[in-house]
Amino acid sequence: MGLEIRFLGPFDVMANGEPVKLAGLRRAGVLARLALSAGRVVPADHLLADVWGHSTVRTAGKQLHIVVSKLRGLLQPYQGGEIIATVPGGYQLDLPRESVDAHLFTCLTRRARAARDEGEIATADGLFRRALALWRGNALEGMPGAWAQATCARLEEERLTALEDHIDLRLESGDHHAVVPVLTAHAEAYPLRERPRAQLMLAMYRASRPCEALEVYQETRRVMVGELGVEPGAVLQRIQQAVLRRDPALDLSSPAQRVTLTRAAVPHELPADTRAFTARTAEIAWLRRALTGAVPGRPAVAAVHGAGGVGKSALAVHAAHGVAGGFADGVLYLDLRAATAGRTPLTPYEALSRLLRSLGVDGAAVPPSLEEAAARYRALTLTRNLLVVLDDALDAGQVGPLVPAGPKCAAVITSRQVMASFDTTSRLDLTRLADAEATGLLARTVDPSRVAAEPAAAQRIVRLCNGLPLALRISAARLAGRPDRRLSALAAQLGDDTRRLDALEHADLSIRDNIAAGLQQLRAAPDAVHAFHLLGLMGTGTHTAAATSAVTGWPEPRAEAALDRLLDARLLERGGFRRYRMPELIRLYAREQAARHVPEPVRVTAARQAFHHHPAREHDPFVHHRGPADRAAALSRPLAVH
Repeated sequence: MGLEIRFLGPFDVMANGEPVKLAGLRRAGVLARLALSAGRVVPADHLLADVWGHSTVRTAGKQLHIVVSKLRGLLQPYQGGEIIATVPGGYQLDLPRESVDAHLFTCLTRRARAARDEGEIATADGLFRRALALWRGNALEGMPGAWAQATCARLEEERLTALEDHIDLRLESGDHHAVVPVLTAHAEAYPLRERPRAQLMLAMYRASRPCEALEVYQETRRVMVGELGVEPGAVLQRIQQAVLRRDPALDLSSPAQRVTLTRAAVPHELPADTRAFTARTAEIAWLRRALTGAVPGRPAVAAVHGAGGVGKSALAVHAAHGVAGGFADGVLYLDLRAATAGRTPLTPYEALSRLLRSLGVDGAAVPPSLEEAAARYRALTLTRNLLVVLDDALDAGQVGPLVPAGPKCAAVITSRQVMASFDTTSRLDLTRLADAEATGLLARTVDPSRVAAEPAAAQRIVRLCNGLPLALRISAARLAGRPDRRLSALAAQLGDDTRRLDALEHADLSIRDNIAAGLQQLRAAPDAVHAFHLLGLMGTGTHTAAATSAVTGWPEPRAEAALDRLLDARLLERGGFRRYRMPELIRLYAREQAARHVPEPVRVTAARQAFHHHPAREHDPFVHHRGPADRAAALSRPLAVH
């Protein structure tokens, strides 16, 4: 799959089906501007004018050089070679134009029109559908700059023209009944655009609805005279007169024109399966049974929940690849972004809109309300044999409307929270890898011979990664990128609590970001966030409501409620009856955040309360001092803040 750059909606960069995180608007702007001219030279002064605008910063040229260097470092692992070439006077993005969705859209529509002109109607129909399905919203949504606005306007006009060309094709093929709702929505969205109004009148006339066709003309005339002071154009006037005369010219000229269009291309939207996937044998078997063993009359629904970084998405995608062949109508994949740092979860309507477009509904024909969109989705999936992967879900309210309706359909949902209220009995709580499985993942990703050469260091890396697949993937990526580096060197870096989270960052993968995404879900729960920070200062393995009450100064029921919110967000684990445990990597992050957000006097007081409530902490490695005051001060001392 490689690297893909997407304009037709919010600007995105994807690598092997996974989003690549771009830091800063200028990096995104430079890459987008280069992608607009992929394979061609963009002069440096054009980049500066478009991305830096009217900035008078003298160092803008140097900043551009730095931005390009950062982009090269970010993108090279996914593409190989120098993806951004320095050429006389500027830069060039060496990426196939078909890897940029805007260029792919142009290519597909050009091929569709050529196929139509050659009389290959079914081929043209499929190409138009593929092209229009690339759109995810307004082009370059959120990208600043006059160049972005001009590009957005140009691409939007190309989309509308392609949509209307496709509708002409469908009208010529006798598909007038099906295009009426598409055209109705399109005409309402663009009331001053005459072509879709003329197409709607023709479709309604052919669907034996001449009175409604004439109403479309009258409404169009009312709008145009009222807003522009002009009468409808000649084409609309001719169609109105032809409808009044019931002119045979409006009918399909011969039965030969009634071509049955092929079905839209069967969607296969799964991200690429990871080659390093290992272990999870029992979980894969369970998930495959859950997806293929539906209760008669109902779709199969399997929910996989677990802590961030435990491998829920990888498991769901791997299992879905294994069963995809059993779903004749294809596989849909949707990232719901509930736990993606810095991104807002999709609303149910946004998610439904994307699913409907994947099922062949043209963007303008997506119903305008959640209820109507959900009804359309149910109708489209009722008779299909479809698998839907709903990844990184927030809660049952978000995914409820997204489950397909058909009894031959199946859905797999991944989430951090347990969806106890969701109507399914197939739930899997995914846990960390055992040491042997984690070592196998490390060996498979790095090099079995390197792991065999340093077994003790490998075991220490596994232990310090807490058996978390994401942490292991990051460690493996760092080792794979440095074949000369010894495993013991990475183990030593991980063993330093002040450096461990730094070591667990590579390219767009970050343990910090993963934990931050879980904390982001608690924006509306300030008690839970405050308790999270203070628990990071406590070196104990487990926590109770009573101990948390002492540290926070809250009544015990309030402290317990905060602990339960952290448990739901997977920032704590069950540690026994009415006991909670904070995993070590999360504790390191919580301690960093406490240094940022909790005033020092509060940290010191909380640490003293923690010590007095847990005298057994004498042995804690963070509290290896002589007196109670020293121990409290040590507990309140922050780790390095990043």
